[in-house]
Amino acid sequence: MSITVRANPANLTWNHFTVMQTVIDPADNTVQDSFTAFNFSIPDFPPRMINRRFGLAETFQITITPLARVRAGAAQDAGLLSHEQFHYDVGVVTGRALARTLMTLREPDLSALRLALNRAVRLHFFTRARLIQRRYDLDTHHGREQHFQRIWKNQMAACLADRGSTHIHGFWL
Repeated sequence: MSITVRANPANLTWNHFTVMQTVIDPADNTVQDSFTAFNFSIPDFPPRMINRRFGLAETFQITITPLARVRAGAAQDAGLLSHEQFHYDVGVVTGRALARTLMTLREPDLSALRLALNRAVRLHFFTRARLIQRRYDLDTHHGREQHFQRIWKNQMAACLADRGSTHIHGFWL
């Protein structure tokens, strides 16, 4: 058994976006037509004992859900949606890396296990995901630079196809 990741939904549509008067990208405080991040849910199952050390439950699912906003009046076209899908997919691929880490956690007591879990979540979902998101937006000029948009999207397609991926475009997941 294993820890898995599921995006709900797998693919974004404009129905998943909250319409707002102004959309600010928190990474650079710029006004944008849309913004997408992800939420995550990790169930709180009882830990298990493995060779006299505490580990997380053997099997559970990390769920990724969208946190998506679109500016009222913005053109809701396929190109922009594709750009936002990438941001959402970062949650999936960093979630897979997190799942691999969580399967190996072994600590001497419950407080150390909780601390290690929180540290791993911060590393993958906050530190690494934010670095990837920021570089992606810089390279693609928030989706307006099609050449780099294609490069990043191809990298993401390869990463999503390989559940064991540890990198995307030179960044650790």
